[in-house]
Amino acid sequence: MKAICPFANLSIIQPPPHSSSSQLHLNLSSTPSTSSPIDTPSFSPNTPTEKPQPQHSARGGKLPGEHELDLKQPVSTLLKLGTQRAHVKAEHSAGAAALVQGGLGLEEYIRWLAVLWRIYDTLELGLAENSSNPVLAPTYDPALLARAPALAEDISYLLTLLPSSSSSPNSTINASISSNASSLPPFAIPPFLEEIFLSPPEPLSNYINHLKSLSTSSSSSSKLLAHSYVRYLGDLSGGQFIGARVKKSYDLSGEDGTKFYYFEFQNRSNEGDNESKFDAKKRLGEVKDWFRKGMDEGVGEDQVLKADLVEEANIAFSLNTDLFSVIRLPSSSSSQTTTAAKQKGVEPESTAADRLNSIVWFLVAAGAGVLLNVYVQPIVSDWINAKRNGI
Repeated sequence: MKAICPFANLSIIQPPPHSSSSQLHLNLSSTPSTSSPIDTPSFSPNTPTEKPQPQHSARGGKLPGEHELDLKQPVSTLLKLGTQRAHVKAEHSAGAAALVQGGLGLEEYIRWLAVLWRIYDTLELGLAENSSNPVLAPTYDPALLARAPALAEDISYLLTLLPSSSSSPNSTINASISSNASSLPPFAIPPFLEEIFLSPPEPLSNYINHLKSLSTSSSSSSKLLAHSYVRYLGDLSGGQFIGARVKKSYDLSGEDGTKFYYFEFQNRSNEGDNESKFDAKKRLGEVKDWFRKGMDEGVGEDQVLKADLVEEANIAFSLNTDLFSVIRLPSSSSSQTTTAAKQKGVEPESTAADRLNSIVWFLVAAGAGVLLNVYVQPIVSDWINAKRNGI
């Protein structure tokens, strides 16, 4: 299902003077939408027994090792400044590197998308349940931002590319998930995805439980804004690059299998058109500006809330960094692959090509030697003899 695009008209993103960002918010009650987090199964709030401890503190307006934060600044500025170190750490994790480089097998990549579906499903259900929170309302626009429906479409499509033996769903898994009061995903669950839903890895369960705990009250739900900031602005930024790499790595065409990385306002009908790409990039920037303005409006001048959100954004980065550890990295490097291939008597493609080139050049050199010996040597010998005889 495709959500209705609230930004089809760019004048919506660029408000007239004296308008507030709340006027940019899509009124879901008056605009039909066939896809939104509200349509997915809800969850029962589950407060974790051990809540992740914040690694930073912005209470005094300062983070360890960072410059002092002026809490009079807009929250969008504070979040950018206050999460720089955490952002770099997340980018340099081994799992993130494998993902960006397209080094995951298709099955493992689908498994990663299922992990993301669980995170977005939980986050977007929490945002839907607290959409009237004045801190969250200016940026609450599921028809534009929601990623869970797109992830479900990608997973459903990519499963069709796997051999039937590994992608066939287990009929008992859905019943087990329902009995465990977990959201039932709108895609088939083959055996290799069973763990993600029935016994999720600790980084995934920690993240889900933390998001659920924030959704239980109006006061704590305001902190969901920090998680929206980390996830959605990441999707609108670096996620675009990853989408291009994914398409190339798995030889995908069109939008099938990569809808998670794109948003409905983007015009991708003619990907070879430079002007179209420029317009899409421009709209991405405009949506990010809209989101930042919405954050600033929702938080206002509440300095305590600003400090809480900077702290929570660092927790969000920490949870996301830990989440990359769920990715099962390839067991062998390219050099190990080359060695194994030689041991099996199979030459890697690059080695075989080099060997062929060497043989060709050897034959050329040998042929040239024969020609010199047959035709040139008699001429040289006659010339030397003539010199000796004084001719």
